[in-house]
Amino acid sequence: MFRYFSPTLRDPCGSTAAQRLTQRLGALVLALAALPAAWGATLTLMESQPLEAGTGVAAPPWPAGTQWRLDARGLRGPQPLDCLPARQTILLVPAQGLFQGARQADDAIRAQQKAAALGLAGPQTATLRLDCVNGSFDLHRAAPEGLLTALDGRVLVLRSQPAGADAQAPVRELLLQHLPAQGAFDQEQVVRLRAWLAPSLQRAFTRWFAQPVRQDEAPHLNGDPFTNTQEPPQSLELGLLERRGARATQVVHVDIGGGRRHRLVYRLQRHDKDGWRITDIDYGDGVTLLQLIRQDLQR
Repeated sequence: MFRYFSPTLRDPCGSTAAQRLTQRLGALVLALAALPAAWGATLTLMESQPLEAGTGVAAPPWPAGTQWRLDARGLRGPQPLDCLPARQTILLVPAQGLFQGARQADDAIRAQQKAAALGLAGPQTATLRLDCVNGSFDLHRAAPEGLLTALDGRVLVLRSQPAGADAQAPVRELLLQHLPAQGAFDQEQVVRLRAWLAPSLQRAFTRWFAQPVRQDEAPHLNGDPFTNTQEPPQSLELGLLERRGARATQVVHVDIGGGRRHRLVYRLQRHDKDGWRITDIDYGDGVTLLQLIRQDLQR
């Protein structure tokens, strides 16, 4: 389901919302133009079903097995599920906001029941939102490899298979899995996310959790290391991806709300066997995740 921008929506300076988005996406196009098309996840259409049970709606225009590619540029494949270039944002969407507001007429409990019937458990669902010049749509995470979106009254069930050459995949997949995990940062979270972490970073976390807790002093690593926040962020925007040989960086803009926003740079390295993995996170001002861990281990 596409949510089209209104050309009459203007900011106080007189520029339209579409113009502002076009300017941002234009810069993104130039930055990503050199990325090979092979980098990215393959999204395969597995099946579809009516958005509202018992309603008769036309089948989608593509058969099962139709594929799209999701990469740092956006989503490309058969229209209208084609969004290039795209601003990509990870956020939590409440049940009533799923499928871009299709459940708004339901109360919260009824909306959650309908979501659960589609495999979307819990009051909120981790979502990858794609915004492009011609519109916007959401990909809701249903399972480790499942994504749901809606088109013309039908829910499309997509299977996501990240490519080994996709340097953005570890960051995107880690944040989609991590964002719904509210609460204090603990070792169980690291275990759940280990598929996206380099062995060196996993070992650093293991040593950090093994150290005795000091009651008289707060640790240097204090809060959520993957978002650098003390509270759950409202959204995480995937910014510029740069790759140089076997190393890459992925910028993430963290929006905490209330005008508070900061920038992270995920550092990645390619391992021949396992593909790309996260090795460190740069918090800015010369501070990185590994530096904070080392400082705590030296106390």
